[in-house]
Amino acid sequence: MNQLVNKNLITLKCVLFCFLAGIGCIFPYLPLHMLHVGLDRGEARLVSAVAPCIALLGPAILGPLIDKLSIGRGSTGGGTIPSGSGRLLRIVTAICLILSAVFYTLLLAVPYTERHEARRPQVLFMCDASGAYVMQEVCGEGMQCKRWQGEKSGVLAVSACEYGCADDNLTWVMQPFTTTSTTTTLSPMYNSVANATTPPDLATEEPEDEDYFELNPPHLCYNGQCLVYMQHSARLRVPLSLLAPEPPQDNSTAENNWCTYRTGGPSKCLVPPNRLAEILVEGETCKPAVRCQVMDPYDEPDGVLADAECRHIVGEPATTFWTYLVIRVLADIWPTAGLALLGAACVIATRETSLGRGDVGRQLAFGTLGLAIFPPLAGYAGEQMTESPYLVPFLLHAVFMVIGALILLFDTHMPLSTPEWWWHTATGVLALPMSAVRRYGAETAAVSAVLLLLGTLWSGIDAYLPWTVFQLNGTLTEVGLTLTAGSLPALPALFWAEALVDYVGHSNIFITAFTFYCLRYTGLAYGDSYTWIVVCELLEVFTLSLVWVTAMLYFRHLVPRKYTTTGQALPVIAHFCIGRCIGAIIGGLVSLDRPLESARQVYRGLGVLSLLVAAVYLALYHLLLAPRCASPAQAPPNHLLQGLNTNGSSNGNYSPMRVYHEERSRKGHFRY
Repeated sequence: MNQLVNKNLITLKCVLFCFLAGIGCIFPYLPLHMLHVGLDRGEARLVSAVAPCIALLGPAILGPLIDKLSIGRGSTGGGTIPSGSGRLLRIVTAICLILSAVFYTLLLAVPYTERHEARRPQVLFMCDASGAYVMQEVCGEGMQCKRWQGEKSGVLAVSACEYGCADDNLTWVMQPFTTTSTTTTLSPMYNSVANATTPPDLATEEPEDEDYFELNPPHLCYNGQCLVYMQHSARLRVPLSLLAPEPPQDNSTAENNWCTYRTGGPSKCLVPPNRLAEILVEGETCKPAVRCQVMDPYDEPDGVLADAECRHIVGEPATTFWTYLVIRVLADIWPTAGLALLGAACVIATRETSLGRGDVGRQLAFGTLGLAIFPPLAGYAGEQMTESPYLVPFLLHAVFMVIGALILLFDTHMPLSTPEWWWHTATGVLALPMSAVRRYGAETAAVSAVLLLLGTLWSGIDAYLPWTVFQLNGTLTEVGLTLTAGSLPALPALFWAEALVDYVGHSNIFITAFTFYCLRYTGLAYGDSYTWIVVCELLEVFTLSLVWVTAMLYFRHLVPRKYTTTGQALPVIAHFCIGRCIGAIIGGLVSLDRPLESARQVYRGLGVLSLLVAAVYLALYHLLLAPRCASPAQAPPNHLLQGLNTNGSSNGNYSPMRVYHEERSRKGHFRY
């Protein structure tokens, strides 16, 4: 029983419990909170990609800094651990937790913005002898016309141009068009731009056949160039520049629910006399003009009205985006750094040396218990506060982080001595060569690359999974339950993680993770309910929990003891920073019009990728790397065996540690 409960590690377990509970209270709700404050999905994806990329500064700076400052601290050459050892690691970790609480809470103060869906008002085009006019329907009551400085140049696509009589009430201009041509059979004599200030001479006699209109087509003249619209033309792209109406002179137009934009250069449209005679009504005045149906005014390439849709905006979207981005970038640095430092604390505190076995997995299992309990509770509390649904999750995050920081600051008996003291025995100091940095650099880089790929696949799911839950009509509680589903199976797996990793092998754990990512992505790609999401999250024990403890154990062996914190920072940088950034970018490559359907296409692609990586990794490792790394068994140096026998801790039999499965490679003569 004493082996299962180490009183010296109780406070460390409590810190991990608070840390992971705080992370669980906020992490699944960050994608939803970004939309809640008014960011659109494109801006939210940008924040999700940028934040982890900058967050790597935390572990990248603090890891080497703590290792450098810890070298030689408390080294007296004796056999006892000096009082206050590990103080630097405890204080810096506590500061990271407090700053995480502060910056994530500041996200609640980001100014709110609201952007209603754009409405596309009707656009009309009319041209007479005095000029051409583009008229746009006013967006809504009390709203002003779209304005800009100077002239705005672009293209206006028109169709179905016809002659008629204009009036001050815009009666004829606003009449619906009865026919719209769909073919482009322009007559060669008019399929060009005529360089003339006036249209060419038009026939004055009555038509003798049905092609009469083709001989009297409307001419749209602008800046000395005339474009000819033919009856069978699908559309005519008219290049022009528009002047915005200036208040208050044009308020009369706005009062009639129309904004009138005049051309910047001289423009006119002349009506042939014979056509004018046809449209005149006896006893009525006529202002001869040409009207055209405007085609796709907001979608036409280089359209002059491309950004003139009606948008009802509350607040300042740019201010909201940049404020959120800056605070979020600063906030993500601290829990990422805290994860690396707590990983180093677990490795140091469990003291796996040549005389014993550590229990890193058991510490993480206790912390994962907080990750399983509190996310759904935070979501449920948020549902009860409809006006501020994310207040409780953010405050719970802050509370747990502060509690964890206080434990670190006030518990001076936490076993976090500096790495030199790991090798003290009753008979003195056992020397171990520290040349592993150069010797295992390639292997360290390879493992980091594997973790980067695994982090990419993890982020491809988790970065936007809350959006998928909401698109399936899920609730905040159900969003939190996705973390519970992934954490509960991890509890027994983490408790026996070291024995499992030692039996299966590090690389085989990674290969298994890639295989299960294929299963998770396949389930998400073809599942159409929340139940499928929960089932896929149950498999996270193979893709995240075991992967993470394996990475911690692997880097514990690969990196020399004086670089322990740096060694634990490397997997955090690879998996939760760079990999998370790439995964957020890939997972965000979905259509805004069909987010759920296009997300499933991305899931299918990532599922195939994960299966291919698993197959390649399996082949490379078992057919190439493992045989080359195999080495014959060799006896340890005599002075090591003498030291062990002197302490009564060995019977003379020696069993080297297994960095590779089945003892194919050995880093040294100690199990550490």
